Amino acid sequence: MWRKPRFKPTVIVLSALVYAIAVLGGMISTKAEANGKILASSGQAETALVKVTVEYKKVNREEVLTAFFEDLKSPLKPNAKKFIEVADKYGLDYRLLPAISCMESTCGKRIIPESYNPFGWGIYGNTHIAFASFDEAIETVGKGLAENYVSKGFDTPREIAPIYTPPNHVNWLNGVNYFYSRMETLEGQI
Repeated sequence: MWRKPRFKPTVIVLSALVYAIAVLGGMISTKAEANGKILASSGQAETALVKVTVEYKKVNREEVLTAFFEDLKSPLKPNAKKFIEVADKYGLDYRLLPAISCMESTCGKRIIPESYNPFGWGIYGNTHIAFASFDEAIETVGKGLAENYVSKGFDTPREIAPIYTPPNHVNWLNGVNYFYSRMETLEGQI
């Protein structure tokens, strides 16, 4: 299962040596280059030692979510830590539940009174599921996403959308992706 790293790539710090073996032939006429030197071209094979360097900046996820909910004047701001705990517990991208809550209920601002359900979880017509607190909702929905979606290979918003909200999955996906992008912007600023 692919999972976006909790570290944001920035410039170059973590070094790794990669052995590149380029074997090209047949009817494809192409070449592989590194630093201007041809490593392989049609009809020949060479082995080259290539040094790859990658830098990661650790993202303070709690600060990102706190700032995200603050910017949106969300009542979910005090629950930022719970979102991260649940994401870690169930192997979810830490941005998934906040993005869904923002799409489904304007970040918890438009919910059925006393339901503490910012996710639209189990809401069909006049039927709805209520929780005792936002923390309980975050835990329940996180577990539900892990069991009913992620365990079946649906772990990105694009894969989840048609199942989570079938009649409106395109708009839902666009909204969830919008909130993801807002969090990604904050990751780069914090």
